[in-house]
Amino acid sequence: MEIYVALGAGLLAGVGLAAPLGAIGILLVREGMAWGFREASPAAAAVATMDAIYCILAVALGLAVAPIVASWGDWPGLIGGLVLVLLGGVGVFKANNARSFSEDESTVQPRGRAGRFMLFAGLTAINPATLLYFVALLTGFGRSLGSFTGTAAFVAGVALASLMWQLGLVFVGQLFRGRITVAAQHRLSTAGFSLVIVLGLAALASSLSY
Repeated sequence: MEIYVALGAGLLAGVGLAAPLGAIGILLVREGMAWGFREASPAAAAVATMDAIYCILAVALGLAVAPIVASWGDWPGLIGGLVLVLLGGVGVFKANNARSFSEDESTVQPRGRAGRFMLFAGLTAINPATLLYFVALLTGFGRSLGSFTGTAAFVAGVALASLMWQLGLVFVGQLFRGRITVAAQHRLSTAGFSLVIVLGLAALASSLSY
């Protein structure tokens, strides 16, 4: 896979991970509302950093088990693609059937930018679904990434897309000051999980093409 294609795939994967508006996304919006873009941006950077770290861990795990996985033929890619489709489908279902997002969570208020960064890094780190997402994705696309350069470009794309998205949530929080409706939050989550489904289908297609 060419470096620019790998970068594009990473950008797409990063958006697919970040776009579904869950608890962390809501907290980022609230941070922007409460503290403004400049003060809340370290929280967004923390989330993107952990996303990149989980992506790197998934790559490392993939390299460690590569000889075993190679002996399984197309099954790992097929299973990884199915997992992504399942995760995306469940997310779309929940987004369309949830009556409302939780409104009783208080805005996180750590003191200082460093404290805010550490807090959101910890909140993101305790969610193992991020690692599972990348393991499933890389199981499907791993052979297409090819060289170390391609893999590095993929990780960079994930980090950049996640950072831009999280910063966008903080900016929206500052800009709209709570005028984001529940319906809009549902639509955003549906779009994000739909992208996860697309990634899963693409992983299935990639495996079947070999």
